[in-house]
Amino acid sequence: MAEYIIRARKAPTDPKKFLGAIGAGSHVEYLAQIVVNTLFVSKGHRSDTTLTLVLEDAKDYSKAITLDGASLGSIPDMSESGILLTISNCLKSAIALEKEECISLDNGIEVQAISFEHLVKVRLETRSVFLLDKKADDIRDCTLPDDAVFLLTDHIPMPRKTFKSLRRQGVQNVSLGPVMLHASQCVVLIQNEYDRATIV
Repeated sequence: MAEYIIRARKAPTDPKKFLGAIGAGSHVEYLAQIVVNTLFVSKGHRSDTTLTLVLEDAKDYSKAITLDGASLGSIPDMSESGILLTISNCLKSAIALEKEECISLDNGIEVQAISFEHLVKVRLETRSVFLLDKKADDIRDCTLPDDAVFLLTDHIPMPRKTFKSLRRQGVQNVSLGPVMLHASQCVVLIQNEYDRATIV
C-alpha cells in the first residue's frame, strides 16, 4: 500500500484558525485537491493508498491526519469546502491529544500528535521512503515497492537542512521530470505509474 505524507508547514492545527486560513497566506485549500487526487477515482476510492497530512502550525504538537483508502468511510461533501470542513472537524476531535497519542474517528480517519520528522523515522523502520527531487533518477527507471512512502511538501520548499537530514536517514530521491509541480499533481503522476505497472 503506497502512502503519501504531505508536510503542511503553515497549516494551523487549531480548527477555527484552519478554516480561517482558507484563501489566506497558508493556502490550506490545496489540501483538498491533494485528498481528491490521491484517494479518489471515478465511482470510488483507492483501497491500496494512504494519505497523511501533517499540519505543523501548532501551539503544542503537529497533527498528522491519516486517510486510509482501505478503511475510509464516506465523506458526505466532496467539494473543496466540504473536505476542508472534514479536516477541521478532525482537528477539533484531536485538540486534547498528548504527544504521540492517536485517535480513530468514526469515518475511518486517524489523527495523531506527531512531528513530520518522527513520523518519517517510524516509516523508515519498515518501509522504503522517497523524496521528490528533479535531479534524481527518473521514476520510470526505478523499481518502486508496493508499499513505498512518498514525502511531499506544501508551497513552501523543504528546507535544505531537512533535505540533507532525510538523505542521511536513508530517504531515497526520485524524479517525476524536470518541471516543479504542485503536490496534488505529483500524486497523480506517481499513482499513474503504479496503475500502469498493474497492467498485464
